[in-house]
Amino acid sequence: METGTIVIIAIIVVAVVVIAGGIAIAARSSLLPGRRTTRLKKRFGAEYDHAVEAHGDAAAAERDLSERLRHRKNMKLRKLSDQQRAAHTDTWAVVQQEFVDDPVRSVRSARGLVEAIMIDRGYPDRPADTGDTSGFESRLRDLSVDHPAAVAEFRRVHASGRPVEADQTGTEHMREELVAYRGLVEGLLGELPAADGTDHRTAPRPRAATDQPQRDRGPKTQR
Repeated sequence: METGTIVIIAIIVVAVVVIAGGIAIAARSSLLPGRRTTRLKKRFGAEYDHAVEAHGDAAAAERDLSERLRHRKNMKLRKLSDQQRAAHTDTWAVVQQEFVDDPVRSVRSARGLVEAIMIDRGYPDRPADTGDTSGFESRLRDLSVDHPAAVAEFRRVHASGRPVEADQTGTEHMREELVAYRGLVEGLLGELPAADGTDHRTAPRPRAATDQPQRDRGPKTQR
């Protein structure tokens, strides 16, 4: 075979390889965004939808969620000691009991408990909470990677009513908020057992101002 022919064949082979490689790369590039979307939706669930709504753009939301995943990989979380777990569980029982007399204070205490557990678990120590949702947002973002369902439920409940700091009204909504905080606490601690060994995802109802003294004890609070 002549040298010229060999060179032509070699050029053709190289060209075919380059074209095939380009097609493969293009195909892979076109599939990657779809795969990333599927992966993020599966990982974050309703939190994915919240991110899209917050950013107003799916691409920006996915960049945000991907950054949360990268940030989470750099965290070195630790298990709670038995003493820490017991202390936080006891604190939650007090928070629930407090709701009967002072729902606003109870919900604020629940937020403080979530923050305390996160610090003990090794999550970043964020600036002191200002008491509003925006001050708690950075913690929700951290939690959304490992506990997306609990975070999504918290967002849903919080968005359905006015902030608990507004006044002492709307106790039913505050009760729902306390239950939403319970979901975050459970995600960080594990299931919180009740006194009878069962699990109850409800918070006690606040005492009515017109209750008679003999009825003033209210329902038992489950742990």
